[in-house]
Amino acid sequence: MITVRFRPQWLHQAQFAGVYVAHAKGIYRDYGLNVIIQDGGPDYPAAKSLRDGDSEFVSLFLLTAMAQADEGLRLVNVAQVSQRSSFMIAAKQSSGIREPKDLNGRKVGLWYSDFREIALLFLQKNNVEAEIIPVDWTINLLLSDAIDALNVMRYNEYHQLMQAGLDPEEMTVFEMADHGLNIPEDGIYCTREFYNFNPKLARDFGEATMDGWLYAINNPEEALDIVMDIMRRSYIPANRPHQRWMLNVQRDVILARPEMVGKLEESVFNTAKGMLIDHAGMKVPVSFREFVANAVD
Repeated sequence: MITVRFRPQWLHQAQFAGVYVAHAKGIYRDYGLNVIIQDGGPDYPAAKSLRDGDSEFVSLFLLTAMAQADEGLRLVNVAQVSQRSSFMIAAKQSSGIREPKDLNGRKVGLWYSDFREIALLFLQKNNVEAEIIPVDWTINLLLSDAIDALNVMRYNEYHQLMQAGLDPEEMTVFEMADHGLNIPEDGIYCTREFYNFNPKLARDFGEATMDGWLYAINNPEEALDIVMDIMRRSYIPANRPHQRWMLNVQRDVILARPEMVGKLEESVFNTAKGMLIDHAGMKVPVSFREFVANAVD
């Protein structure tokens, strides 16, 4: 058995159910892997964890992972979990926001650091000059009208807004996938250095993780039991209906292109790279073949 460490890019939740299920059901063990699941979230930046050698594998948004090349950190995608963007910007209908241009001059809450790239690209693409308000995970600033719009994920904060009492028809949402920015988010990554020394191990971790995801998709209530258990053991407030919503949305984005499950397509990579170069001023000095373990033309 080979021991490796995995860190999610956020707090334990159904967003990472495939990893928890692969661990709990012995799927990693069947691949000869003893996987230590580390805590994630704002106190444990996933990319930094790779850079510092504190983790062998992490989950990252695609744009975040690609952007690391500009900082000298070469990463390899060993599994592309998401096949469709879940990123949205949400506003209350009562704010008068109906179109992207209505965000001009408004207060738009964006997450700190790694998770805001796609929102900034959206604003730039639509020639919007908004007042950017850094936010953490809370939705309260939007609920209290302290800000006019907020970045949300369909599987997480969007549902939290509904649970807080906002009906879908009371919100305006701008889905990145519907605005020419359909860049899928979650993938599993290791460093290029680690991959060069351990190519089979890295590919096995990616395959085992996707096996875990397929098991979770086919056995959702069992998967939710596993998710709820790790959340409780980590002292994270656990809301089963919310985690069920999250798992259902993850199922949809994973199976959005059934023929591509677990894989990153070259055209998607090229689109993402072009966005970072054209709109973020980055160089992204990495090719598709260098970036993807299981390259698909």
